[in-house]
Amino acid sequence: MHNGKKLWSIFGPLIVACLLVVLLFSLPISKKHSAAIEHKAAVSLSPVVFKNQSIKQQALSDKHTHYVPFFGSSELRRMDRFHPSVMAARYHNYTPFLFGSRGTQSLPQFFNINSMETQMTNNKAVYIISPQWFTKQGVQPPAFKYYNGELANLNWLKTANPHSPYDRYVAKRLVTMLGNDGTVSSYAKKIAAGKALSSFDMGIIRFRLNLLVHEDVIFSGFQLNNNYGKHILPNVAKLPKHYNYNRLYDDAMSEAARQTDNNRFGIQNNFYTKRVKHNLAKTKGSQRNFDYTRSPEYGDLEVVLNQFKNTNSNVLFIIPPVNAKWEAYTGMDMDMYYRSVEKIKFQLRQQGFNHVLDLSHDGNKPGFMEDTIHIGWAGWVKVDKAANDFISTKQPQPHYQINRKFLSPEWANLNPTTDNLQKFKQQLH
Repeated sequence: MHNGKKLWSIFGPLIVACLLVVLLFSLPISKKHSAAIEHKAAVSLSPVVFKNQSIKQQALSDKHTHYVPFFGSSELRRMDRFHPSVMAARYHNYTPFLFGSRGTQSLPQFFNINSMETQMTNNKAVYIISPQWFTKQGVQPPAFKYYNGELANLNWLKTANPHSPYDRYVAKRLVTMLGNDGTVSSYAKKIAAGKALSSFDMGIIRFRLNLLVHEDVIFSGFQLNNNYGKHILPNVAKLPKHYNYNRLYDDAMSEAARQTDNNRFGIQNNFYTKRVKHNLAKTKGSQRNFDYTRSPEYGDLEVVLNQFKNTNSNVLFIIPPVNAKWEAYTGMDMDMYYRSVEKIKFQLRQQGFNHVLDLSHDGNKPGFMEDTIHIGWAGWVKVDKAANDFISTKQPQPHYQINRKFLSPEWANLNPTTDNLQKFKQQLH
């Protein structure tokens, strides 16, 4: 008895604390994030916002502020005064909610979009899709894990259909990203093999989701970057009071000229000095063997398109350019680059995704690029105009014709010559 009391005095408080934590995260909870948190989250580009759900679901359901999801990757971090978030704050009747950083390619974006299924239904979105995503390996596992957490994975597994080729594809890719260990991976293996999860599996998933949703609601508002205060608000005042596309484009060109005058590539001065100048000799010819025409990314894009079809989302796709002067120096095969762009557009348009802004040939225009691969200044002005025209104008109802052949290794590895694309097209019908 004495020993029992002693053990309880040691472990009792810990046991009680654990039970209280479980109880706290099991009880129903309702917490509304403030409008200030929504504004901050919309441009924070935080991985917490990306892989969790409470703030983004609330914002995209907001009846007072018209948030529109902008999906992309690292270009969204280039927040000069012509960035879409700044322009929208000054001129437009919507607010971009940004989802993108380095590594947020189509597969992590799929899980992100899946977690906002209700909010995406019958609504518009902008999706910036970079040919540079389409490398031999596609998204890297460390990047995927950084932006995609257990909450998003379990949320998808809860409704994954083992009879769907799209869900089996996602499950296989999930195992590739996570490895063979862990509960999520074991569940994904079952789906990939065409087997349904057991009632016990579903019970564990629902229990874990309940804890994770509570954790997200309680803590997600405390881990936001203050891009809104640092980059958006200060830049709004620098724009002309009234919108005029030609004036804004000219202003952007002038701004770019001032900020790119220490190098021959049209790269922003500070970026060139810190990131390029000291490694310039090493980078000459370094991209001559790059290939974006064969990649698992094409299959990952396909599951995103299928998700947009499921939610009947009307989407503007933007294909950004690369810095033409830089690519000439580093030896990139631009014929390869343009063929990869044609392959992306083929995959979109053959399935009814007809809103495509192809900027791939604009990389040689002055002031269009901020650095070696990212849009800036004049490029943002053009992107903003296209996005505003799409969002602010009533669009025809989309009619998507999703085709599972775009999930195949044959498509992922197809060399997109004109003849090969025509032959593949014949297989679709």
